[in-house]
This record gives sequence, C-alpha cells and structure tokens, in this order.
Amino acid sequence: MFDIIARHAPALWQGINRARLAVEAPLLRAGGVYRGASRSGAVALTFDDGPDPRWTPRLLDALEQADARATFFFLGTAMEADPELTRQAAARHEIGTHLYDHSLAPMRSAEAFAAEVARVFAVHERILGTRPTALRFPHGHAGKIRRAQLDALGLRAYHWTFSSEDARADDGAVVARRVNLRLAPGCIVLLHDGRGPGSTQGPGHREATVAALPEILAGIAERGLAAVTLAELDVRSR
Repeated sequence: MFDIIARHAPALWQGINRARLAVEAPLLRAGGVYRGASRSGAVALTFDDGPDPRWTPRLLDALEQADARATFFFLGTAMEADPELTRQAAARHEIGTHLYDHSLAPMRSAEAFAAEVARVFAVHERILGTRPTALRFPHGHAGKIRRAQLDALGLRAYHWTFSSEDARADDGAVVARRVNLRLAPGCIVLLHDGRGPGSTQGPGHREATVAALPEILAGIAERGLAAVTLAELDVRSR
C-alpha cells in the first residue's frame, strides 16, 4: 500500500512517514537521527549486518564507480571474521557499529549495554584503530537505552527515513524502484550488506541489494543529490 502512495502521492507519503518517525524516534529509538536537512542536497545510504565477503565487496565496487560514499553498520562478529574487508570498507566509508552479534539482549539494561559497547569498541580499536561514533541498534530497537547513556559513551544513534526492504527481496529492480520512489534530500536509507545472526526474513541472501545499488545511485545522481556518509550528512545539515 505504501509503495502505491509513494508512487502516486509522494508528498502525502512523506508527511505520513515524517509524522510517524517524529513520534517513534524519541520513544523507541533513543532519539535516533532519522533524516538530515532538506538543504543538505544529499542522501545517506546505510548498510547493516556486514561485512560479508559474498556481498560487501561488490557493493563497495558499485559505490566507488559512482564516486559515492556510505555508512556501514558492521557487526563485531563479522568484523572479526574478515578484518581485511573491514579495513577495505573503512578506507573510503564511515564504519558504525551494529553491536556485536545482532542480539537484542544488550538493550534490556544499561549495564548489559555498556558491556556490549565495551566489547565492540575493543573490536574496532583492534581492527581499525578507532572507536565508532555512529550506532544502529539491532532491528532498530533501543529497548531501555536512552540518549543520555549514548552521549556518555560517545555514540549517536541513527535510525532511517525509510527501509529499502531489501532483506525480504529477491528482485533488485523492485528494491531500486522502492528506494527511487522515496528519494529526497536529507533521507537516510536502510539497506543490508550482510545477514544478521538469527535473521529469518527473506531469501537469506543480499543479491537483490547488489543488483539494486547501481540503479539507486543513478537515481540519486539524476536528482542532483550526493550520496554521502552520515557524518557528512550531519555537517551538510547544520
């Protein structure tokens, strides 16, 4: 239904989506940022659940060919499994944390979350030499975690303006069309370059994402927008 609204009444869809997120973000997402400013002239593509050697390298190639940048929310387990691919992605793109293994358990208490963050900070420091500052909660659920705790840890939570729903998709053309219908300056788009542990959605691969990305990047360029990292979107939105 929302695809139909986005196609035939994009202003209505944007209004409905913005109202939903204005309520949802502070209540359920620890005040997570879900869009940049319209004046930014940019879009932030974000990829969750990697790195995965089956899909991440092909997505990196497509981004490089389009002279685009993105933000990858990597899992600690996946970083440990492929540190070289992690460093390859970090050479051009922003690397945030999707926590260690995609579990919701750390969000059940402040103590558990602090321990989880310490664990992923150690992984990032060992592989990349830096701590992440961008966080995306697994499944987008903040649980009992509040913004004040994130501030104390030097983290900022990012949600998304809309999801590509690529995790459920087999057809890259469908994913590209869904994203391109909704593209607007300042939007943050959810995509995936891996498959989180315990995930049961969709076909179990990210071939649709790989196929869709060149069409999405072309759609961004056709609108005169830039594909940037979340950090860059923040700067452009000030």
